Amino acid sequence: MTNGNTAKKPTAVLQTGLLHDAFGHLFRRCHLRSQQAFARAFEGSDLSPLQYGIMELVLLNPGITHGELAEGMVTAPSVVTTAMKPLRRIGFLVPQSSSEDARRCGYTLSAAGEAYFAALRGQILAAEDLLVGALNESERRTLMRLLRRVAAGAKLQS
Repeated sequence: MTNGNTAKKPTAVLQTGLLHDAFGHLFRRCHLRSQQAFARAFEGSDLSPLQYGIMELVLLNPGITHGELAEGMVTAPSVVTTAMKPLRRIGFLVPQSSSEDARRCGYTLSAAGEAYFAALRGQILAAEDLLVGALNESERRTLMRLLRRVAAGAKLQS
């Protein structure tokens, strides 16, 4: 039975401790925002951020190998393999054997892959603007410089 009172009960304030001041947590939150910005900017395409990166690297480095792609994407080769599968299946990414070493396989974009990528490539700027739109140009340059320094830091021991 209701008493006619439709007022909502107050929501408890969530205590987060040091969580929202931890760099790792903030990087994770920024990564999620980056994924959301990419999804919004590339809405209507099936392209993932990893696939975008692969196509960018292949466009700029025709004949790039699987290992070089993984290195350029700073990820595991198995992650590159998974991201490449749809691009290969639809014929955008084409394997090509090396003339010097038949065991070496590189990749190029097909004409259809180049056309598809050219039509979408500019949308990365929209994704970037969605992500860091609250920052002015000076702040963007500072953030980019600092993130590059963190990313270039010594590899952590495993």
